[in-house]
Amino acid sequence: MNWTKREIQIPPDIKRIIIVSGIRRCGKSTLIKQRLLNKKAIYLNFEDPRLIEFTVSDFSQLEKIATEAGIKRLLLDEIQNIDSWELFARSAIEKGFHIYITGSNASMLSRELGTKLTGRYKQIELFPFSYKEFLSYHDLERSSESFDIYFNTGGFPEHLEEKDDNYLRTLLRDIITRDIAVRRNITNENQLIRLAVHLLSNIGKEFSYNSISKILEIKSVRTVIDYCDYLNESYITDFIPQYSTSIKKQLVNPRKSYCIDPGLARANSISFSKDYGRRLENFVYNKLRRDNREIYYYRSAGAECDFLVKQNEQIILAVQVCWEVNYENMKREINGIKSALAETGAREGYVITYNQEDNLEGIKLIPAWKWI
Repeated sequence: MNWTKREIQIPPDIKRIIIVSGIRRCGKSTLIKQRLLNKKAIYLNFEDPRLIEFTVSDFSQLEKIATEAGIKRLLLDEIQNIDSWELFARSAIEKGFHIYITGSNASMLSRELGTKLTGRYKQIELFPFSYKEFLSYHDLERSSESFDIYFNTGGFPEHLEEKDDNYLRTLLRDIITRDIAVRRNITNENQLIRLAVHLLSNIGKEFSYNSISKILEIKSVRTVIDYCDYLNESYITDFIPQYSTSIKKQLVNPRKSYCIDPGLARANSISFSKDYGRRLENFVYNKLRRDNREIYYYRSAGAECDFLVKQNEQIILAVQVCWEVNYENMKREINGIKSALAETGAREGYVITYNQEDNLEGIKLIPAWKWI
């Protein structure tokens, strides 16, 4: 079988539960199957209708079947559908089984779960194809032309085969229905869809929960906060805070939202598809997010910078995104990144452009297809 090699790889059999989490249809189970190719394993997809009555007590039968067949590897797909699954996983790993788990909901890796499986699991986060993986999939070379294609299609493997935006629209609604509405017993599914479309149409723009409540006529701000959390848990959107040394200010300041895949955002947005600058900003965010957990945006009295990256309690990088730096915006873009560097003490900063390479006042301009 011809599978695209992913940048993230599953480690060989280890004495910990391997948990691969990520948005639906990004290739989680395929990644594990690549690792288990030519090895004996049992595979269960807990969204198969035949397993609709499966409960945690049924795992004992699974364990018995595996033991009798001499199989020690179990691949359990979308296991978040089974309550208390971690009880079986912990017991099985102690009995010498190798457990591989996928899930489309980040909350299954919450602190509470970490407490139940402390030291017994390894988390791997998988995203849709990166630009590098996209090139491998299509057997293309890195260039501005191939980047244009990726910039529009995004990285969902099945969408790259079908090339139909209806796939991405259906995918968004499936995620909202199955991973949020059903799991959270939400009856007003349309309100969730409207919120998702609003966020995907306003990528990179500052917002407050209160302002969204008014715009979408959602009566409770608490509901807006919860819904945004659910969209984030399902990997549709990420939210980044404004940089501040005060945690309290970070919590009250406006946030910005980004989508996990450029194609998903373009296909499901009202106005975002024509805004190439913000689409490029989303693309840059996704690359930074794959490598870093803590990302902020910067704003001071007279300057803005799109991204700050934090590692080990230090801001290490400032990144500005601009489709094209020209006479009209050059001062704003360069001053923004210089101000961010000066205030945070970050040693590195640059501007990512669509296809422009230069050095302005000591700040590098790097084309996105070369940077990545």
